[in-house]
Order: sequence, then structure tokens, then C-alpha cells
Amino acid sequence: MKTNIVVSGAYTVSPGKPEILQAFLGSCVGITICDRQARVGGLIHLLLPEPPSMDSSWNPEVSAATGLPMFIDALNRLGARNHQMEACMAGGALMDPISQTDLFMNIGGRTAEVARRILHNAGIHIVKSEIGGYFLCRISLNLSTWESTIDPVEIPAPSTDEKNFTPPSAEQLDEAIESILPIPQVALRIIRMIGDDDISFKDIAREIIQDQVLSAKILKLCNSAFLGTKMRVDSVEKGLMRIGEKSLLPLALSISVKNFLTNSRLGYSLCMGGLFNHSLLSAHISRKLAEITGMVPSDLAYTAGLLHDIGKVVLDQYMNNAYPLFYRKIQGDGDDLEDVEKQVLGASHTDVGYRLALLWDMPESISQAILHHHCPGKADSDRELAHLIYVANFISSRLLVGQNLVKVNTEYLESSLQAIDFDPRHFPALLAGINFADTLSEP
Repeated sequence: MKTNIVVSGAYTVSPGKPEILQAFLGSCVGITICDRQARVGGLIHLLLPEPPSMDSSWNPEVSAATGLPMFIDALNRLGARNHQMEACMAGGALMDPISQTDLFMNIGGRTAEVARRILHNAGIHIVKSEIGGYFLCRISLNLSTWESTIDPVEIPAPSTDEKNFTPPSAEQLDEAIESILPIPQVALRIIRMIGDDDISFKDIAREIIQDQVLSAKILKLCNSAFLGTKMRVDSVEKGLMRIGEKSLLPLALSISVKNFLTNSRLGYSLCMGGLFNHSLLSAHISRKLAEITGMVPSDLAYTAGLLHDIGKVVLDQYMNNAYPLFYRKIQGDGDDLEDVEKQVLGASHTDVGYRLALLWDMPESISQAILHHHCPGKADSDRELAHLIYVANFISSRLLVGQNLVKVNTEYLESSLQAIDFDPRHFPALLAGINFADTLSEP
């Protein structure tokens, strides 16, 4: 049966059909609602209790106060009736709680409280609720049977014998790094342009037009529902004008590296596209953090956020046979991700990613962020960018649980927030300013 993942800050409603709606939850709150008589149901994935302000630019589906009424109205339009609805709630966990700067403490609990109040006032009965705790969970709604389930999330591990695993030698790693198919040349050329004040929008557009594959994808996107336009775009030049200078670079880079970062299910990605989704969300969060703090250029932040995990692409080919040993150390022993990679695979994804960045002649600022996004204080230069990518990686890992293997050492969180001058009280505004559904579907 087909499974439809509902991402953070979005909802899906549907009549009965052979499909399962599903959301992976940490601090977020997931709510399924169904009307068995009308044969209508849906799932909403909430991040915040209420919007940070009445500014209409916020994505309303992010918060319980604005998104949940929209979700209920959408169900009503399909024929559901409030007095016949059944609701199921889950999530709101405390994940690695640390001091008063833990960005996720209490937000999930307050989101659940607001949601309960709205459901009560709407006359919708809550039949099952599992809120809080310290565990990740998955909430699902079967659109055929109208049954909702809440299950703990466990990292899948194939039944292979760890005794049969032989770690790659230094020579094999060298060969893998040298032989891996690089990201498209147009993407590398654009990356090298970043931070050059002499480079203009026209220069980047000229590079894109020369790449037929990228041009075709941008033209297709311009004529899709994603950009919400009714006017057909018949040339790449018009398409680039339609996208606009602010969106051109991130969109071009995202499209260019998607295939590079989209790998198999068995590896760092816990589902198809998990590594790419994490990288793309990290990029959007990085850009938003850069805009809020003013510490680094937003295009540089986006690019570093998108590329910070490129080393995983090299190591991923060795992960399948290393699963039992690797995940036992991560889950059971609670070791740091980089330490486990070095123990099991002989190298960390940060070291390998840095070697790729040097091989591809990327700017030093991006190379340093790739190398030190797990320990930003060690960056030799451009330390603010490394701190910013660390924070973005941390946030993305908490919002996309169950998609990509990420374990961030939280001991650097407080110092990194101070380094980029980001006040945790602005965290709701950061989330509300990102359209999470778009970040996971645009390329």
C-alpha cells in the first residue's frame, strides 16, 4: 500500500483509498482526523503552538492556532462533520534536553495544548493521545480502514552479520573519493561565483542557460503548479525572470545536486531521498538564519547548508554491511556520529566531504563549514558560517526525524547560538518563515 509522508508544517486530506498518511515526529505534533461515515480523513504535522506575530507572511500551516482550523475546514469541504470526527494526537517530545537554550523544550507541549483546545471547541473527540516523553514516534492513518496508529521510530537495520564486515582501507577510501561522480559542472561554477562582488545575476543566468539539462528542469518548474503562475513560460530567459534573482541561485543549486544527494534507502538515508531532504531543509534554514542574524551572506549560507553532508555520499556505499555495528554504537552506546564513522568506516563524513570540497576547488568558507559543521569552534576561518551550519543542521535533524541518519552533539549549541548572535526566542519566527512543504518538493 502506498505511503504518503506529510512533512512538517503541512497537512493532507483525502477521501477513502488504499493509502497510508504518515508523519515522523519528535518535538512536532501530528494529528490525524477521520470521519468514518463520510469516509474522509487527513493528517496535519504542526511545529508551533501559534504564529510569532499576525504578519501575513508566515506559513499558517506551521502552527496549531492557524493551521488546525484550516485542516478542519478542508475536511468539512470534503463532506466530513465535526461531531462525527475522531482525532488522534502524538509527538511533542523533548529531544536531548539541554539547559535553558534548548530550542525545542516546551514548544511541543504548548502546541499540543493549543491543539486540544481547538479540537474541544470544535466538538471533535480525541480517541488516542501520546504526547511528550523523550522518544521519536510515527503517526499513521490508513485511508482504507480509518485506523490511526502511533509507533516508536527505530532505525532500520538489515539482518547482516557484523562479523562479515570489513572496513574500507585508506586506499579504498582514496579511490572512492577520486572516482565518485562529481556534482554537475554548472553547479560547481555557480558555487565558485558565490561571494564574488563582481558576479551579477546575468552572469549566473548565463551559466544556467548553457546547461541544457538544468535549463529544461527550470523551464518545466516555471510551468508547474509550484510557482503558482497561470502564464505559460516558453523560454529559459523568461523563466529566469519569473523566478527572480533572489530565488535563482538556490533553485539552480538544489536541482543540480539532487541526483548527487539522492541515494539508496539502505545507508545514511532512512527513506528514499532522506539525505537530500535533510540537506535541502538545512539549506533553507541556513539562509533564513543568515537573513535574521546578518552574520554571513544568505546565498553563501544556503550553499554551505546544501553541501554540508556531501561526504556521506562517498561513505554510503560501505554502510549497508556496516549497519549492525554502526547502529548499535549510535543507538545503544550513544556515541557521536563522527566518532562512530571513524571507528567503523575509518573516516568521518566531514573529513571526506572536506576532501571532496578541495578536490572540486570549492571556496574555503564552504570547505571549512563542511569540515567543521559538527564542531564549529575548530574552523580555521569563516567560523561564523561553520557555527550557522551547525545550528541549521541541528534544527533540520530535529524536524526531519526518520529520514536521514543525523546525530548532532548538542554541547556546541549554546556557544554556536552566541557566535551567530541568534536569540532562541526568535526560533518560532525562524520556523514560521519557512514553507517546509516547498523545501522538500521544489526540485
